[in-house]
Amino acid sequence: MSTTFQSGGGHTFRVLVVDDEPALLELTRIYLERSGDLQVEVTPSPLQGLGMLATAPYDAIVADYDMPEMDGIALLKEVRNRGIGIPFIIFSGRGREEVVIEAINNGADFYLQKGGDPSARFAELRNVILQEVRRGQAEVEAQRSRDMYRSIFEYTGSATVIIEGDMTVALANSEFARLTGYPREEVEGKMPWTTFVVAEDLERLSGYHRQRRLDPGAAPEIYEFRMVDREGREKDIHMTVGTIPGTDRTVASMIDVSDQKRFEEELSAAHEQMAAAFEEAKASQESLAAQCREMEDYQATLRGIIDFLPDPMFVLDRAGTVVIWNRAIESVTGVPKSRIIGSGAGIISKLTSGLHYPLLAETLLSRGGRPDGDGTVREIHIPSPGGGEGTYLWGKASALYDARGRISGAIESLRDITAQKQADAQIRHRVDLERMVSSISARFVALDPADLDDALDETIRALGSFLDVDRSCIFRLSSDRTRAENTHEWCAEGIESQIARRQEVSIASLSWGMAQIAAGRTICVPDVVDLPAEAVAEREFLREYGVRSVILVPVATAGKVRGFLGFETVAKERSWSGNDVALLTVVGNLLADLLVRLRAHEQLRESEERFRPLVERSHDCYIRATRQPPAIEYVSPSWERLTGYTREECRSDPGLVKRSVHPDDRETFLALMREPGADRLYAFRALRKDGCYNWVEVCPIPVYGDDGRLVAVDYAVHDIDAWKQAEAALIEANKKLSLMNSIVRHDILNQVTVVLGHIALLRDRPLDQDVAAALEKQQAAAEIIRSQIEFTRDYQDLGVHSPRWFLIEPLVAAAAKALRPTGIRIATDLGGLSVYADPLLSAVFYNLLENALRHGKTVTTVRVTAVPDGGGARIVWEDNGVGVPIEQKERIFERGFGSHTGLGLFLVKEILSITGLTIRETGTPGEGARFEITVPEGCARIE
Repeated sequence: MSTTFQSGGGHTFRVLVVDDEPALLELTRIYLERSGDLQVEVTPSPLQGLGMLATAPYDAIVADYDMPEMDGIALLKEVRNRGIGIPFIIFSGRGREEVVIEAINNGADFYLQKGGDPSARFAELRNVILQEVRRGQAEVEAQRSRDMYRSIFEYTGSATVIIEGDMTVALANSEFARLTGYPREEVEGKMPWTTFVVAEDLERLSGYHRQRRLDPGAAPEIYEFRMVDREGREKDIHMTVGTIPGTDRTVASMIDVSDQKRFEEELSAAHEQMAAAFEEAKASQESLAAQCREMEDYQATLRGIIDFLPDPMFVLDRAGTVVIWNRAIESVTGVPKSRIIGSGAGIISKLTSGLHYPLLAETLLSRGGRPDGDGTVREIHIPSPGGGEGTYLWGKASALYDARGRISGAIESLRDITAQKQADAQIRHRVDLERMVSSISARFVALDPADLDDALDETIRALGSFLDVDRSCIFRLSSDRTRAENTHEWCAEGIESQIARRQEVSIASLSWGMAQIAAGRTICVPDVVDLPAEAVAEREFLREYGVRSVILVPVATAGKVRGFLGFETVAKERSWSGNDVALLTVVGNLLADLLVRLRAHEQLRESEERFRPLVERSHDCYIRATRQPPAIEYVSPSWERLTGYTREECRSDPGLVKRSVHPDDRETFLALMREPGADRLYAFRALRKDGCYNWVEVCPIPVYGDDGRLVAVDYAVHDIDAWKQAEAALIEANKKLSLMNSIVRHDILNQVTVVLGHIALLRDRPLDQDVAAALEKQQAAAEIIRSQIEFTRDYQDLGVHSPRWFLIEPLVAAAAKALRPTGIRIATDLGGLSVYADPLLSAVFYNLLENALRHGKTVTTVRVTAVPDGGGARIVWEDNGVGVPIEQKERIFERGFGSHTGLGLFLVKEILSITGLTIRETGTPGEGARFEITVPEGCARIE
């Protein structure tokens, strides 16, 4: 620090003041040096000030905000970048809350606004300088002391911790972190000491901890315990504990003695193992005899288990003699074990039909037990005596070995797999039918209307052949639903066609069957004789055409029946599984979807032919892009005028539009591609063929298919280049006007401050009464000029920038941070509310808080809440001050009303009105002010 000593024993601090107004610099130096405890050096140049900081030490810096070489924030950043941490105070005429917030966020120690009574303002500046310099000195001394003690604590060489009275670890060194496996930031101030103590030692150590706080001499200072680290490992710890005088804290030092403990335990364990080995050898002889007895019992049990197994099986010994013939195989073959046991394997083939020589077990024995190839498994078919499919068995043989690993025989088992064979056949049939349905579906997806009849003929031919029927056909209902027409037919070889005879089938004459079809139910009749009694007409109709079995499948979509599929047998009766019926129902639905889609395609083509002349003569450009496959299907003629490219170039190069988008507008274009159904407009720049960018506005129009899926997007492209150029020119003009206003306003405010400062100096001297009165009037006039100039600063930015979404919570916090309301508690309950408003919305909450500080008088609490209100919201700002008199509630928002400038609440109302927000005061006089901000629908959202 650059502190010097006065002759009287006090300290003198060196201060550097930077301000581009020389007259104001001189005034500042005069006021600050009047008390004699500050030595002030001034400069009008921020760059010169940086040079002075490099050559001489200073205790504090005071800087203006608006300066030509660099503003106060830029100077602050440069000072901090050079590692200079002395207090930095912004002393400026700029009172906007965003400037205050920016200064504080960038490391300014204080922000003080120029204006008001110069004597009071400069006195406040002097107090701030002294307070911040002394606070900085105190922090440096405190940090030096903390660093010294932490260094001693860290490098003691053993694991050390400081423990609070509630057992929380307040501080831990790196050796403790290594010992426990926990990083220090996870332990300090967060974890209790008991976390590291095993459960068995926890009560003992907790008792020591309590005793030490009642009587430090009652608890031992050195003892051992077991610690558990982060990985769950237990360690033996030798610990020394002492109390820190004057506190309820203790310091504990620990040493890991686990290795020493382990060596002692291993030595003891080795002795015990030697004694146990002797006892084990003694017992092994007795165990061997018991194992022999258990082996005999095991063999008897094994024979019993095999005899009662549900699968038929038999066992051959090493010589091929049958030694086991279980009850299940007796039941299957009808041969009792008394005729088999003890005989050679050949007798089995003689007495049992279907078990042919050589048996699987014989083959395995002949190979020495090696299961080569497929010789140990076999599928066996035993014909049924009465004809039919018979029985399928699956046989398997396995070798048996004795205790020394030599082959001792073979076992052969059989299992009935007839049901499994039948299930496999049904599964194959279902898979084949599913593949056929999938193939039909795939063909229908991309079917051209011209190929419809061929596709339908091929479909019923494939289905009829697969289902092994004699005739398959398609019937379509007439538009008045009174007749059914046989439109497509396939007949097996030798089966007579009936399509010519079934062109005008009356629906009324077949009421039962058509009621089933109309209800969407499939009719499956294995034998027409079994039709219900109410289906007499249907039975006679089918017999007329020689039908013996039939399936009728509805062709329906969206609850509307359009016809049906028919599958008939003539030569023999036929039944179908539930899976067949279900998949044929799917085919009916696919066929209905196809007919609807083709009809929709025809209607779309007719619609396009009607509207194409309107689109092609429009000034705007229209583009249609399909989704599957992704392609540009149509481009209107105005594309060539808008971009300079031909329509063929656009259709042949789908990436042309994306490459043409200006790099700064890529996000807007990508949003357009991601949100084809969004109800909004997208504006971006596109590169023309001649190399110039053109502003366009695009409206996406989604096109959905009958199934509700997005099939294409129509893009309406409008040329807005002329409007954008005019908008850019207007924005540039506003920027230049705003810059000029800012420069003039800054200069005027500096001169006003100089005038007020010299008036204050004159008033400190004996003056004539008339002169004093004249100075009073001059000061009042200067104050009015300053307030009016400051108001133009806020009002000139009103509505200049586009509205955006703002979270309310950070704006309230920023206002509180900028104004630093002493003795006032600010509570919020905003529930994540965001509001669509002008960027000056932050000034609303700044002015509301300033209004409470200036006029509330007795305010101790400010509460800000938000509640939903229909599609919008209400923000309520209320305090517990003196409130607003009833007769002033409407006038407080008028320009010029009030005891100060009368511009704060007027500005609040103007900012809110830009996006339709309104404000009113609804508080009770004497109980506090209450402002309600109403946010309309569409301008509020809660995240």
